[in-house]
Amino acid sequence: MRVNRETQAEHRAAMLEQAGRLFRGRGIEAVTVADVTRAAGLTHGAFYGHFTSKSALAADSCRDSLATSAERWRRRAARAEAAGQDPAGVLIDGYLTEAHRDAPDTGCALAALGAESVRDPGLRSAMAEGASALAAVLASCLAARPAPPPDPAGTAQAILALLTGGLLIARTLADDETASAAALAAARTAAHRLATS
Repeated sequence: MRVNRETQAEHRAAMLEQAGRLFRGRGIEAVTVADVTRAAGLTHGAFYGHFTSKSALAADSCRDSLATSAERWRRRAARAEAAGQDPAGVLIDGYLTEAHRDAPDTGCALAALGAESVRDPGLRSAMAEGASALAAVLASCLAARPAPPPDPAGTAQAILALLTGGLLIARTLADDETASAAALAAARTAAHRLATS
């Protein structure tokens, strides 16, 4: 049965969304194409009309997920500014939470899958685009401050490293709630310090 373009776009979007969730939650290696198509409510054969391989799907799903995250950050920063809050501070506090730590499948792809990109050039390219988009949002927030840091882009990169690294360490320490919470708090403190320096 042939499907129209709108339905094809919906199928692709469903696979990207489910792949992103599954990959972030279980890791790319542990997820099969059949897992993704089943979660998207599609047949296994539907996959190959959209993606050439699981690696291509992983790259596209991470690219899509991080673009969505960057847009969410832009909206959150705009709401914070409109409410008279510090946009960068709101982004930092919203990222380094116990809820985010405990839900990798719905969280940031950089923290969940960044290490996997080292071995896959396509995934690395997608992650680099996403990291740049997130850092650009942070840099914009920092540059708009009454007393911006001398290098907003560099400061934003350092804050992004603290966010993703802090979340990763907190997840690593999750069996020790006290140590895990301390890792989140330490990363938050350091990120806020950088944002205001």
